[in-house]
Amino acid sequence: MSAPKAIIQMLTTSTRIVYRAFGDAYKQALSNSAAAQAAAGNTKAVAEGDRMSQASGITVDESTKILNIEDPNNKDELSKKFEHLFNANDPKKGGSLYLQAKVIRARERIEMHWAQEKLKAEQEELMAKQEEQHTESEAFEDKKADSSGKESDKQK
Repeated sequence: MSAPKAIIQMLTTSTRIVYRAFGDAYKQALSNSAAAQAAAGNTKAVAEGDRMSQASGITVDESTKILNIEDPNNKDELSKKFEHLFNANDPKKGGSLYLQAKVIRARERIEMHWAQEKLKAEQEELMAKQEEQHTESEAFEDKKADSSGKESDKQK
């Protein structure tokens, strides 16, 4: 066997080996990612399409745990806990910048939750008004049809 032919064979064989190794590593990474999400309980948020949690990287439940609050809708409790934890983790007072950032992100996520809830309520209100208007227009059309039917009976 000539030297160039042997070199080409070695290159093709090693390329195949490396290609298969990368393919297997990618498959393993995907399965590890899915297992990690399932173990962390993040599949529910992803399945429900909670874009805010995906965008912020934190869920409302995690935010309530970080801020140690019971109800994410209680603005007074949130304000008090946020101020306390923010000041307690101030780096100038020997606190942790990382923890202070987590407290800020938790408050921001709960505020996003409030905005989401407000938007949902406004949309539901708008849908109710539209349904009411639709019902009223149907009733008007029915009355109009009844009155035109009576006029045609009178003409006969």
